[in-house]
Amino acid sequence: MQRLQLVISPAHFVDRFGRRVLTNAGQPGMDGKEGVGSTTEEQRNRVAAAIYANCEHLDNAQLDEIVAWVRLYRKK
Repeated sequence: MQRLQLVISPAHFVDRFGRRVLTNAGQPGMDGKEGVGSTTEEQRNRVAAAIYANCEHLDNAQLDEIVAWVRLYRKK
């Protein structure tokens, strides 16, 4: 049985309201439009762009480390 590989695209990066946070080129932008968004949306979208650009070749353990670092900022 052959496993299907998910191809991750900028369209996969959506917020809790279903709005895209990256442009087609993988740059930050609300609803796929570069330069759109509030200050905190822009910050979050830059993180999404960094994830899209840098995480493709990381293994699961490395991705788990990144998730743990992000969890440090969650409010209890």
